[in-house]
Amino acid sequence: MPPDFIYAWSATGMFLIILAGVGITALLLHAACFARPLASLSKRLADLSPVLMTLCGTLFVLNVTFLANSVWQIENDARETVNAEARSLKVIRIYMDAMTGPSREGFGRIIEGYAQAVAAEWPMMTSSTHRAAAESQLKDIYAGTIQGFSAGDQNRTLQQRILAALDQLSNARQQRLSMAQEVVSGGQWFTVTALGFLLMTVIAVCHGRFPLARSVALSAVTVAITVSLFVILAHDRPFVGFNAISPQPIVSAAGSGG
Repeated sequence: MPPDFIYAWSATGMFLIILAGVGITALLLHAACFARPLASLSKRLADLSPVLMTLCGTLFVLNVTFLANSVWQIENDARETVNAEARSLKVIRIYMDAMTGPSREGFGRIIEGYAQAVAAEWPMMTSSTHRAAAESQLKDIYAGTIQGFSAGDQNRTLQQRILAALDQLSNARQQRLSMAQEVVSGGQWFTVTALGFLLMTVIAVCHGRFPLARSVALSAVTVAITVSLFVILAHDRPFVGFNAISPQPIVSAAGSGG
């Protein structure tokens, strides 16, 4: 799996690093084809060249397609989960506006505290240590709802509705935390990288007798592989990186974002 720090880079930096890695591999394969053993192998594989390149290219494209589709689906689901969490908070705020008594102001502070804790935990939400503050604030909201709405028929009605919205909020939060763990596995990265390397090797060997054609073919496949890996890497972790989903909808819904 890629190291964590790579997700903190800008889009340009991430793309250039991938391009450099794939490009160096292509240069090494291009240079290796001048060796006599590979030149001899290229002649023997001349008749099979179209079949080998088509097979390896198809395997790489299919793997990238399925992997990218999975990553995009997780990102879309994560975005919808954040919006669901924000909608639940907005509903709670609407009910809070109908509250009577001194508990209204205190309840609003608890909700804003939860949103601020969520924003603070955002970059490291996969760590249980960093989730403690938001979990504590959520418990305070439950406790305030259960204990602070006992007086008056209107407040008891609000209590039931706020508890229902809180349950939806808690479910959306748990889904968000689960999706933060759903990243491309080491095995998946190994597969797509190995298939990309296999494709480059086959292209280099099958063009072994023609250096100029080999250079052009390797250059084209280098760009293609770089773009494919960049797209997967950029969307691999929906809550981290330059393309990350923001906690702003939750903060705004809680009333602490202006």
